[in-house]
Amino acid sequence: MQHFDRFGGKLVLVLLDNKLMPSLKEGRSLWGLQRPLVYTTGDAGDTITVPAGFVTDLASVPRWAWTLIPPDGPWVKAAIIHDYLYDTGGTGIWKGHDASITRPRPYTRAEADAIMKEAMENRGVGRFFRTLIYLAVRIGGGPGWKESRAAAVTPIIEDYVTEND
Repeated sequence: MQHFDRFGGKLVLVLLDNKLMPSLKEGRSLWGLQRPLVYTTGDAGDTITVPAGFVTDLASVPRWAWTLIPPDGPWVKAAIIHDYLYDTGGTGIWKGHDASITRPRPYTRAEADAIMKEAMENRGVGRFFRTLIYLAVRIGGGPGWKESRAAAVTPIIEDYVTEND
């Protein structure tokens, strides 16, 4: 069976810090995307482009579960696409950038979660971890979706960089 990598662009991240320690969100280190990350969905062939400058905590896994599911596992690209869809409320409109999704309507939370599962499969993540992570975002992701849609203020790298960096 031919494998088609649906991701475009190399994942290049920088750890955000304040010179003394990493910048944190709920105990998780924050990372800034240095180059755009593109994903093409399976069925419709729509593209989602996460712009450079987007800030992510990678896979939003509680610290107690890191032994089983580390934030930077093979699902990391899928997690960044998922973070972006959540942080933009599925619109792909972020911090003055034009919409970075090619489909004409926003993604729903259920679609964002399904895209993460599909993207994990594309990255070769096994069925057990795909299902576990998918169920975790379906069960626990509601507050994050609602919070992101209400706030519409996703940080960018520049929010964490000082002039002396």
